Amino acid sequence: MNTTVLSDAWEESLEKLHFAFQPIVQTSDGRVYGYEALLRGWMEAGFPSIASVFDAAFLDAVLSSLDMSLRAKALADFAAWSPAGTKLFFNVDNRTIQPDDTAMGATAAMLASLGLAPSRMVFEISERHEVNGDIGFESVVALCRGHGFRIAIDDFGSGYAGLKLLHMSEPDIVKIDRHFVSGSGNEPRKAAFLEKIVGMAHLMGVTVVAEGVETEAELDVCVEAGVDMVQGFLLARPKAGPGAFGTAFPVMERAGRVARRGRSRGSGVGASSVRDVSPARLSDGFLDVLSRFRKEVDLDILPVVDASGEPVGVYLERDFRPYVYSPYGISLLEHLETAKGASSFLRKAPIAPICADIVRLLEAFGALPSSGGVLVTRDSRYAGLVPAAELLSLVAERELAEARDQNPLTRLPGNLRVAEVISQRMGDVARGRAFVYFDFDNFKPFNDRYGFRLGDRVIQLFADILRSIFGREGCFVGHLGGDDFFAFAYEYTIEEAMIPVRKAVDRFRREASSFYSAEDRERGWILGRDRSEVERRMPLIGVSAAIVFVEADSGIEPESLSDLLASLKKEAKASESHTASKIVETAAEDSSRGKGPAFAVFVPALISSSRRRGPI
Repeated sequence: MNTTVLSDAWEESLEKLHFAFQPIVQTSDGRVYGYEALLRGWMEAGFPSIASVFDAAFLDAVLSSLDMSLRAKALADFAAWSPAGTKLFFNVDNRTIQPDDTAMGATAAMLASLGLAPSRMVFEISERHEVNGDIGFESVVALCRGHGFRIAIDDFGSGYAGLKLLHMSEPDIVKIDRHFVSGSGNEPRKAAFLEKIVGMAHLMGVTVVAEGVETEAELDVCVEAGVDMVQGFLLARPKAGPGAFGTAFPVMERAGRVARRGRSRGSGVGASSVRDVSPARLSDGFLDVLSRFRKEVDLDILPVVDASGEPVGVYLERDFRPYVYSPYGISLLEHLETAKGASSFLRKAPIAPICADIVRLLEAFGALPSSGGVLVTRDSRYAGLVPAAELLSLVAERELAEARDQNPLTRLPGNLRVAEVISQRMGDVARGRAFVYFDFDNFKPFNDRYGFRLGDRVIQLFADILRSIFGREGCFVGHLGGDDFFAFAYEYTIEEAMIPVRKAVDRFRREASSFYSAEDRERGWILGRDRSEVERRMPLIGVSAAIVFVEADSGIEPESLSDLLASLKKEAKASESHTASKIVETAAEDSSRGKGPAFAVFVPALISSSRRRGPI
């Protein structure tokens, strides 16, 4: 690292520069994970912006020296008041990155002098300036990790480096730029884009922080998208000095409820699926690792954690095996450890919260299958290992359960999956969504006249209609049994939600008439018995739809949804359009709030209110 002594003018500016800190909070439990150091005093030092400070230092060829001096200031302030275990996020100007260990070694010495573990330092790499791959950036990242530091990409999506930087740095953390968070509560496109970024990061085993969260609607979108941590004015503005922040953030209690309600029932990983493998420390040497593999003959994957207990990767027994059986293998390992450190054998592994859905775990494993499994965390700390074989077994069990629940006639998901979807979507407080209950009209007289075989074909026809109309992303179709169907759709307005519903009602009434004889079809009615077994003229078969459109943050519970749909069904059957709808804007707080998602109540309550006339 080339450093130059700061001039008197720069020393004077440095005295005026200081740091404020802003907390970065976990969405899972509202705990503070770390604090970002934000430069202040630049106006007093005569600079128009923060960026101009570093641009001027770069032109004066003192950028590296200024960076190290500021690094020392931030660490000293942080050490004076930070809660134990929390991390310091420090922004690094890419122009200071050089292919040697001087800066990293100096930072490690600073941390040691302050009694801070290296794992408490997170370097934020910005996209504002391109990283020059010719100077060995990958080796700098390796050196950084070798000291036990963490790496984050700052303002992801705001610069031109983008995916290139993500690929080169293989970060531990990605901080999504404020642009994709701002207004996301009212802009479905932004919310969808945010969800895609989070999904991509999680596939790489990367933790995601959303920057600039300023409203509860934005926080809800972030939680729904699966963001791991948030930062912004909604939680706290940047402050300086000890005791500047409390330990609790009330707004996160509500976000936690959203996260819990949004999880699908029965899709998480059970305790029996998580192997309690005692992890190795990043500081352990090769001989320590070899000793573990020799003593534990069934151990083929060894999770590795840093000083704070957070997972950083895995050691695989097969990577060490060639050295064990080589005549000079142990000597070669000792040489490698001296030259590159034990972490040179460290493999990146997918990491996910222990409460994550099985599908997410499988996706994470699919991105890094050579890791042999997924490391699961609780409160960001290592909680165990889900081996590949166990993960695939869980997926097989889930698929078997879904197959059993699947309706044998229509091959649509049944009651259990419908209840699961309702449970998930009740926690979706950031978007409008439509819950639709379809119930056939005049199905019994059709069955009585034409038989169950044609009745089954009519049911299959409607299932195909629903598939074709609600077949886009974000929609769901289920078969509750008999002639009762359920559909779910994300839509921004009630008007948009009504379009596919009316289309399904009209199309079914038109196409189902082809199952009648020409005479019955022309007449428009058949003789049949009603529910009271009274013979009379019965109209041709059709379908009625009850739609409950739930706006963002309504707080409605499944029991209330079931009651609404049941009452709307009667209204729909009496309506000329065969549809009835209700918008749920804001639900008053009642005694049912806070009890958790009673999703199992929905299906039985709704079905019991329906006439069971079908052949199934």
